[in-house]
Amino acid sequence: MRGIYVHVPFCVRKCSYCDFYSLTTSSRATGEFLDLLVREMDLFRERFPEDAAAAADTVYFGGGTPTVIAPGNLCGLLAAIRKRFPVMPGAEVTVEANPGTVRAHGLRTLRTGGFNRLNVGVQSFSPATLLTLGRIHDVEDIRRTYRDARAAGFDSLGIDLIFGIPGQSGADWEEDLEQTVTFLPDHVSAYALAPEPGTPLQAALARGELRMPTDEEVAESYGTARRALVSAGYRQYEISNFARPGFESRHNRKYWQREGYAGLGPSAHGLLFPRECPRFGMRTANPSSFSEYGRRIRKGRLPWGDGNDCGPEDAWKEALILGLRMTDGVDPAEIETRIGAPPDAVRDAVDSLVNDGKLLREGDRLRLPDNLFFVSNEILAVLA
Repeated sequence: MRGIYVHVPFCVRKCSYCDFYSLTTSSRATGEFLDLLVREMDLFRERFPEDAAAAADTVYFGGGTPTVIAPGNLCGLLAAIRKRFPVMPGAEVTVEANPGTVRAHGLRTLRTGGFNRLNVGVQSFSPATLLTLGRIHDVEDIRRTYRDARAAGFDSLGIDLIFGIPGQSGADWEEDLEQTVTFLPDHVSAYALAPEPGTPLQAALARGELRMPTDEEVAESYGTARRALVSAGYRQYEISNFARPGFESRHNRKYWQREGYAGLGPSAHGLLFPRECPRFGMRTANPSSFSEYGRRIRKGRLPWGDGNDCGPEDAWKEALILGLRMTDGVDPAEIETRIGAPPDAVRDAVDSLVNDGKLLREGDRLRLPDNLFFVSNEILAVLA
């Protein structure tokens, strides 16, 4: 275990497009959550003392909207983590924040309490687009949050954006990118909207009240983002992520490089390499239900039960599918050192993609061609 992820399952209000597990915040529920999370940490240490003793170099608070919890309580959780797990000096400690959910004093509290990286869920600077997405903030909230975060001492700040939104024109998206660059963030994530079943946005689309842009329009928006951000000095290091040199997300790299991390909180996932399966790993998944999460912990057991042991084929597929999201691609020899020789089915699938020009072999590495980043999911599905 080299990373720790904490899922904070609370929001002021659920956004119209979001299918992540979250609840409307309340003081009673958040208080219960804080207690349960500390108990989950203790249960983890009891079951996996060796993993718990390994020094973590990243901690990430995601959600939901972590900053709907009082900043002092978030700092208390971080202190509880440091008390139970060794966290390396200089570790990257990230908290996600939505504009309008935390003020200047709260940001100062977070910074002095040990958080050193802030990821701000801006999504858009257009009032009309924010309304379509069901966001609770406005443009002035964005400016205030960003200004206050810099003043609080956060020298690693990220902005998240979404494109391919119903009603969003090409000019709207270009304006979002131009506004983003003027803030001089250290990291930018740009995600294409994917309407998920069961969300209000998907229901509005089904009723004909909204219309999604065409695939061609979304692809053009992706190209616009790449050109604008690269020309502004950002390096694209993953399909949807851009950063100034040295500000890449160290925690997210763990996912793409298939390194170990613990997932804490309702619906959190993790990847561990315990003694019984040190090469291939074990996937964990907490229940997407706060009540079930709490019920299991109160019974004195980890909420994910026994986990899911990966086999060699699972491990190879994950290493390729996740690793090929990075613009530098993967080194198959390095994967083989960790996992063992690739199964024939995996080797054949890779050879087929290379022969079709959908993967490139460059020296010791495999990577996606730049012009196929936007359709990466279709290509990588061949390896699944």
